[in-house]
Amino acid sequence: MKIITAPHEGLRTKAKSVKRIDKKLYKFITQLQATLKGKDKPAGVGLAAPQVNKAWRIFTTNISPEGSRDISRVNIKVFINPIMTKHDKKLSFGPDEKHPTLEGCLSIKSIYGPVPRYAWVKFEWQELENEKLVNKKGHFEHFAARVMQHELDHLNGILFTDYSLDYDLPIYQESDDGKKLVEVKNKSVLEMF
Repeated sequence: MKIITAPHEGLRTKAKSVKRIDKKLYKFITQLQATLKGKDKPAGVGLAAPQVNKAWRIFTTNISPEGSRDISRVNIKVFINPIMTKHDKKLSFGPDEKHPTLEGCLSIKSIYGPVPRYAWVKFEWQELENEKLVNKKGHFEHFAARVMQHELDHLNGILFTDYSLDYDLPIYQESDDGKKLVEVKNKSVLEMF
């Protein structure tokens, strides 16, 4: 599937709940998983339906069960109609305050930035089992929690760069050789997203 990039209007559309199960939905989910799994340079850890220009409340993640970045133990999981039901009391920029975790996005090439996120979250969602939507619940911490919040934002038409503007946070662009990140001084470039 083709991943759309900012400023495509599909990234700003609030996705609609999935209510109907049919062959089209099964095919879409299979393709969404395959697109995320096959993505490299950069590899992705999450992909939401709006990123492939489909306004459904579905996303898939590609993270290890413990939420680490260890790609040898990935677990591709699909979340249908996800909602965050509970979260940490405070926001943070990651486990190390002096070195914030930088987020990127497959729909915003070569741009990275710190985003305030909850360190842990609880979600409810649905999964397809035996041609039925089955309710699930889960607790996510650290990197996994960050990924879940990022993908949920996509379903609500929010991009990580919105936080950079709202909180006046630094933003970084990958150098042409891909070896370092350089701070973008003129944040007005983000307004086009």
